[in-house]
Amino acid sequence: MTPDVPWLASESALRGDAPHRRGVSTHRHILRTWIAAASVVGLAGCALFGVDALRVILVSLVFTFGVDLMFVMSLRRASSGRLSRTFLIGILAGLTLPADVDWHVAATCGTVSAVVGNVIFGGWLHPALIGRVFVQFLFWQKLSFAGASIALGPVLTAANLFVGDLDQSVRVEHYEGWLETTVPAPADAFELTPPLWSLRQFAQGQVPVDGNFRFEPLLRDEMPPWIDTLIGAVPGGIGETSTLSIVIVGFFLIYRGYLKWQLPVAVLSAAFVAASILPVESGGDYVWFPVFAAEGGRAVGLAYVLYHLTAGQLMLGAFLLAGDVVSSPMRAHGHVVFGIGIGVLTIFMRLYGVLECECYWAILIMNVFVGTIDRFTSRRVLGTAPSEDAVAA
Repeated sequence: MTPDVPWLASESALRGDAPHRRGVSTHRHILRTWIAAASVVGLAGCALFGVDALRVILVSLVFTFGVDLMFVMSLRRASSGRLSRTFLIGILAGLTLPADVDWHVAATCGTVSAVVGNVIFGGWLHPALIGRVFVQFLFWQKLSFAGASIALGPVLTAANLFVGDLDQSVRVEHYEGWLETTVPAPADAFELTPPLWSLRQFAQGQVPVDGNFRFEPLLRDEMPPWIDTLIGAVPGGIGETSTLSIVIVGFFLIYRGYLKWQLPVAVLSAAFVAASILPVESGGDYVWFPVFAAEGGRAVGLAYVLYHLTAGQLMLGAFLLAGDVVSSPMRAHGHVVFGIGIGVLTIFMRLYGVLECECYWAILIMNVFVGTIDRFTSRRVLGTAPSEDAVAA
């Protein structure tokens, strides 16, 4: 006989029918969805950077998964979903790397992500980003703008997607856009200046002014067409450049309820405000509130700010990295605080501090404060006394 318990009183409740329908998403199912989302971004990167991108992702994945698997086997136990999460970490670590790095760079990134990020720190600092910033220090000659005489990066042409060779790249004198510019055979790729480098040079007053025009020389002579940053046809990490693919999978994760919409909105909104307000040096003067700049009847300031949103690591960080379930806050209010910190720190470091991995550093810094954010944004249950931490605050 069925016990006289209200929530077991009806047959529909026992079956899980509405309005008592139970969720069907398990921890492993959520992780597999995240893996699929990261794989879509990786596929876009493979299209733009060719087989080299696939090689980097696979090497990172094999070393991350293999090292963590050895750790699990040595303990003879594994928590639910651990290997699925490790698989995701391996893919994400590969997405943060450029496609033209040597295999040992990707192997080191994956190994450090597993050993330091996943095993030693237990994932409370994003493991993939731990590996990425480590190889940034270790292989700075290859990964830093300061390590090369000219900051250039290859991107496959539209006619050589997936199958082109990044080593067969040439510098284009008059670049008019990814779809409009061609290269002579047998070249397969352009050599372009990363947009982040141009933005940093502009912020430091290294882009010459043209009469009364301050922003126009940057947009006209230094930056690619803005549409290229949406497609992903700019130099950068494998998963960093294709804004379009990142936003699509991000919206899917939000739709499924696996990513709180407050987080990417907070990251991008804070970055937009910071880029709109923080000054840049131009013509010997500092220009505050650059978003309001207008030259020749064009809203050049707004275009400058939009480049900050779609160029670099910000989109990947906002949608696929900051939302890591282990290293991010628990509640929506916490995600807002977490996201604001990431957005502001990213733009500040991009303009004045660390240029390489600036968004990754911002996420790791905010990871440190996740416990504090959770404590101050926790929901108080009615009828209970406030915690000692809340009283002390």
